[in-house]
Amino acid sequence: MYEIGFPQKVYSGLDSVEKLPEILKEKKIQKVLVMTDQGVYPQKAFQKVLSLLEAYDPMCIHNIPPEPSVYDIAKVYEEARRAEIEAIVAVGGGSVMDMTKMVAACLTNPEYVEDVQDTGRIQNPPAKTFMIPTTAGTGAEATPNAIFLFPEQNLKIGIVSPAFVASYVILDGKMTESLPASLTASTGIDALCHAVESYISILANPLSRVFSRAATKKICANLEKAWKDGSDLEARQNLLEGAFLAGVCLTSSSTVAVHALSYPLGGKYHIPHGVSNAILLEAVMRVNLPDCREAFTELAPLMLPNCENIPKETWPEAVVDYMGSLCRRLQIPDSLRTFGIEPDALDELTDNAMEVKRLLLKNPRKLTRQEIRGIYEGLLR
Repeated sequence: MYEIGFPQKVYSGLDSVEKLPEILKEKKIQKVLVMTDQGVYPQKAFQKVLSLLEAYDPMCIHNIPPEPSVYDIAKVYEEARRAEIEAIVAVGGGSVMDMTKMVAACLTNPEYVEDVQDTGRIQNPPAKTFMIPTTAGTGAEATPNAIFLFPEQNLKIGIVSPAFVASYVILDGKMTESLPASLTASTGIDALCHAVESYISILANPLSRVFSRAATKKICANLEKAWKDGSDLEARQNLLEGAFLAGVCLTSSSTVAVHALSYPLGGKYHIPHGVSNAILLEAVMRVNLPDCREAFTELAPLMLPNCENIPKETWPEAVVDYMGSLCRRLQIPDSLRTFGIEPDALDELTDNAMEVKRLLLKNPRKLTRQEIRGIYEGLLR
């Protein structure tokens, strides 16, 4: 048996953000918290959301850190609790949306804040959440996952609960229009990782693969267009929808080794999540290749232009080559040395990656310690 989770309602299309006041009125919600980060706060997209909510005089927290620590949750929760917040509107990327999930759960389950890894403490439905992504990548608006830094372990850890799936999602391409090209690239590759990893995960199933294929097609057809021309709203909208579909996959399937090896890079070296995934993508998939030939053959027509012009038996290798060349065309760094990582860090990185069993156990190939170390070592170019 398998299942797939989905937000209560999804609104998609240019200017769909204007639906927000109507939903709040329909649900008779009065006390609203709007959450964002310092990068998004001055943008016209965020200011538009505030203007739409003017009648609600919303509370605003605009300093969610880009790499939130598990210790940040209690601080934000306490502010929301004192204000008796009924619903949270998240306007931003994955960090903002992940914080929204945790605080919404804590508002109705106060004991949960004492140990957020113990999701069994979530007994009551969370406060209503409205996810308005300003990046097309994390898929956090669709997933039951929340990623936080655990400083003592130098590791980012994913906390998973069905309670984290959003109440409402608004996918408005105009909300991503001001996203810089570099972030469009790295968050877009993060979305592609979600789509491809969920397709090859041992948890992949007929339902999740429908969404994986649709996501892969949209992302590969639109990522470079949006990167080259940020004002291409059609590409922005399609990419945003692709990222959402890739997030939906994760409610039924899972990311695998790319994300497992990425978490130590973010935990200690604070490499942005999408960038670390991009650095690892080709190398991990090349190691996985012997166990993924059938899956990559199925994905090839969705990823490769004119794949019918090359022998079908070479499609799996061509898919892996495409993923690497795409990251290079998008000018994403491809070396760990760019971030100050030297050979003496290899053992610690490998040890920390081996601890991400939640994802490694779902990888189609059982990676050995030697293979994981070899992947990291090969990226010290």
